[in-house]
Amino acid sequence: MKYVLASASPRRERLLKRVLQEFSVKAAKVDEMLRAGEGLASAAKRLACKKAEAVASKNPRAIVIGADTVAYLGKRNFRKTNSEKKAREILKFLSGKTHIVATGVCVIFPKGTGKRRVCYCEKARVRMKKLAPNQLKNYLKSGEWRGRAGSYDISGKGRALVQGVKGERETVIGLPLKRLRKLLAPAKKW
Repeated sequence: MKYVLASASPRRERLLKRVLQEFSVKAAKVDEMLRAGEGLASAAKRLACKKAEAVASKNPRAIVIGADTVAYLGKRNFRKTNSEKKAREILKFLSGKTHIVATGVCVIFPKGTGKRRVCYCEKARVRMKKLAPNQLKNYLKSGEWRGRAGSYDISGKGRALVQGVKGERETVIGLPLKRLRKLLAPAKKW
């Protein structure tokens, strides 16, 4: 069976290697704008499905895995940014607080496998340390925050900013693995 990861994220690729030995990576180009009034966890799931659908349409014989991650606190969301000013604002706001990271996952199976699509969302609570000005300045200098939900990467230098995680750490990185392993296990036998 052929597997395709519908993502350009190297972190998701590294995580998926824990589950699958072989797969290809094809970035999905989709509009990632949130809809007015849309719940953030619902948005992560919807966007994961859009990514998977875009890649599955060009790979009809493959099992396609799409994912999208959002970080939020209350109604305020912290999507990816490439602006250092915005990243500084986000990290200052999250400093010393607990926020939610939700990763939506969509797996699309080819016809004849008994399944067609499974979509779900996993959440984790992340407690950020109270960030010292110098710590924030050095992290921003690293550039690691670019393109990361919440403007940090818990699998890299950003782990020093985090006090603790309640939930699956892989959800925060961008691809929760527990449910995905169970979902893909029967597919490996086809």
